Amino acid sequence: MPDPHVLYVVTAVVVLGLVAWVVVVLSRPAGEELGSAGLAPAAGGNKKMASAPPSGASATPSQPPSDDDKPKLDSHAEIRDDPSVNITAEVPVDVEEEEEPTGPNALILVTAVGRTDPGLKRKHNEDAYAILEDHHLFVIADGMGRHAAGEIASQLCVDAISESFKTADFGPVRTPPLPKRASRLRGSILVGNDRILAAARENDAYAGMGTTVVSAYFSPNNQRVYIAHVGDSRCYRLRGDKLTQLTTDHTLGAAGIQGKSAMVLSRAVGIEENVEVDVCMESPLPGDIYLLCSDGLSRMVNDEDLQITLEKEKDLEQANRVLIDKANQGGGRDNITAILVRVDDAKLSSSTVQAALLPAKA
Repeated sequence: MPDPHVLYVVTAVVVLGLVAWVVVVLSRPAGEELGSAGLAPAAGGNKKMASAPPSGASATPSQPPSDDDKPKLDSHAEIRDDPSVNITAEVPVDVEEEEEPTGPNALILVTAVGRTDPGLKRKHNEDAYAILEDHHLFVIADGMGRHAAGEIASQLCVDAISESFKTADFGPVRTPPLPKRASRLRGSILVGNDRILAAARENDAYAGMGTTVVSAYFSPNNQRVYIAHVGDSRCYRLRGDKLTQLTTDHTLGAAGIQGKSAMVLSRAVGIEENVEVDVCMESPLPGDIYLLCSDGLSRMVNDEDLQITLEKEKDLEQANRVLIDKANQGGGRDNITAILVRVDDAKLSSSTVQAALLPAKA
């Protein structure tokens, strides 16, 4: 008969071995499989790809980035360029990547009015704006610089953006790639950045000039709007009884700095070779009102008064006049520019037009 002490030792060893095996199995990270050679990661596991290429990385012809590598625009999700990435590097992938299918008919209609005013304190109006109805594009730029160079910078920026859309030339392919319409908007602003820098190099009087910019690019056929901005010019949306600021000011104050420096811009177009452009996507609904404005309006009129005016004044022209009057009544310390965009249901608008064209019944 075996020695009982030996049996106890053997049993203890077996039990400890089983316990150790169970502990190892239970502590395995999710996504690992038990292979023939022991514990090994499973092929094609659960790991998600980063939404943007790592710093300094660029795609090559032999290894184009997959769809998972490309930044995706969720509704009101900001996409920020990585300033450490070479934004002029060629990317051998089709930036015009698949988006939501664009239908043959418009789902929404957009109507816009714009207005600018020098305010009460400034000798020059350094704001510029553009309304490109054919492209459903709306732009405001607020320039800065000595010897009235600010008005040069803002106009150069607005002209560059407008020309990019009219000629479909949005400059070199940029990284990281964005969805097609977002890429167009960002590219047009970067073209403006290049032009301002070039003008400053050619004329010493323009040294250091720059501009803020805010732009909205609507796509009626898939009911989207892409909003891009640099600086502290803003975009708001009035939906129902709620006014929402859709952009974040690029100021030292927004970065947490308090005091007199809070209003100093942390980012502007035309100051550096590479400028980071923030782009977000929205799903506009019929009845929405979008307000683009320079800080000459947003600093003089608080959000509550902005909302009251937009709710009360149904006519866009009148609403714009009232907003600028309020900014001047509040001090008019800067140039004031505003664009109001109303979103309507395309089907309802079409039905209204057709009904108006029908002959009256006798």
